Amino acid sequence: MRKGIARLSVGYILIFVQILLLFHYQGAKNLFSLVFKSLSASSNPVLWYIGLFLIGAIGLALALWGGVDYKKTAPAASYPADLTKVGDMYRDPKGREYFYDNAKFILIFLVVLAHAISPFKDMSGFWLKGEYMLLWRAINTMHMPCLIFISGFFAKKYIRPDGGINVQRPFTYIVYYLAAQFTVGAFEVFVLGDSIAKSVLAPRSSLWFLVCLIWWYLLLPVIDKIDPKIMLTVAVLFGLLIGYDERVSNLMAMSRMIVHFPFFLTGYYLSSGQMQKLFTKKSKLLSIPAFLVAMLTLAATLYITGSGKVLNFSINGFITCDRSYFAIFKNTSINPVFWFLPRVWFYLCAALLCFAFLVWVPRKKNLFTAFGARTLSVYILHRYLYLAYLEFKWYTFDWLPFEVSETAAGFIMIGVSVVLTIVLSLYPFYLPFELLGRIKVKPLLKKQAK
Repeated sequence: MRKGIARLSVGYILIFVQILLLFHYQGAKNLFSLVFKSLSASSNPVLWYIGLFLIGAIGLALALWGGVDYKKTAPAASYPADLTKVGDMYRDPKGREYFYDNAKFILIFLVVLAHAISPFKDMSGFWLKGEYMLLWRAINTMHMPCLIFISGFFAKKYIRPDGGINVQRPFTYIVYYLAAQFTVGAFEVFVLGDSIAKSVLAPRSSLWFLVCLIWWYLLLPVIDKIDPKIMLTVAVLFGLLIGYDERVSNLMAMSRMIVHFPFFLTGYYLSSGQMQKLFTKKSKLLSIPAFLVAMLTLAATLYITGSGKVLNFSINGFITCDRSYFAIFKNTSINPVFWFLPRVWFYLCAALLCFAFLVWVPRKKNLFTAFGARTLSVYILHRYLYLAYLEFKWYTFDWLPFEVSETAAGFIMIGVSVVLTIVLSLYPFYLPFELLGRIKVKPLLKKQAK
């Protein structure tokens, strides 16, 4: 185990040095630039990039080697039995169902892709003007609601049959959030050289999802005692009305927590038997018109909303769910009575796209199935690269010696997103999260009881 940890450590250090060198070349005022002020790639950029590649390749190889060694000697992880009972072709020997890992891998790939194409969404494209915006809106309307739905489905075991709760689960999310919040902030300050407002109550980047999970798990013991139909209706109404709160903001992800809560509850309330209905021929047939209706309404918003359009406001604020209606409609003359209607559209469109997506997710083991069990590392780690991607405007491809068309840029972003999703799903990158997950809350509770 010691050799595995040593190789992992050296691998991590080399990868981190590669990142510092790369960002130093881009002009970031990080710690590396303070030590090596004269180091530059201008004299021989070819050798510079070859050196960067070798450092990263050696680091990744050592991390993979160390990860394999560590996994051989580490205690085997225990997996809970799945909620559904299907044939062995649909689950691994430990009882983990392939369908959910397949879905999570595809969804986390879409998260990475949405971030990769986000700078292009206001640019004209190669088929229809605004196709990047349409793709961005379609992905963002579906991927987080669907991930939240799956999270809700697996929250059933949080409350035990005896009425007790598995307090370890929200505690682990708190640990993940605090670790990620600190490291993302440190990355922005010490690696990118940015000046940011520091607050543990304002989630950095995509960390709002972890905060929402903490909120929802804390609420479940109370919500579980309420009739599901009543609770789901109340959750939808709150999601529609919260937009009228002018001060709703990123503070503890409050807006997103309330707006996305119906998706979590839907997954929580659905039984394993009801989930099986997704796999019928009838569902596959229904998914086609569901997908077409959702995409047509998304396309329609490109032509009727936005600056200079019939309805002068951006629909993006309803998709990201992080803004009040006042912020979205401040430059319009639309009657406030109708401000909630785009959120109704978002709920319906997200439900249709989630249904159409889940119906076609493969149920059997695939090449990417194993990666779907480690999506947390992708969700958090890709964010560091995304921040640098925006900071240094890599999406312009000005750093290449040749011009890249928007068509080529789109395909490059798809390829990069696939590779990045797979690489960050590898065990060496997931290992830190696995170790954080082993921090137990029980010793803390015992001390408190004394």
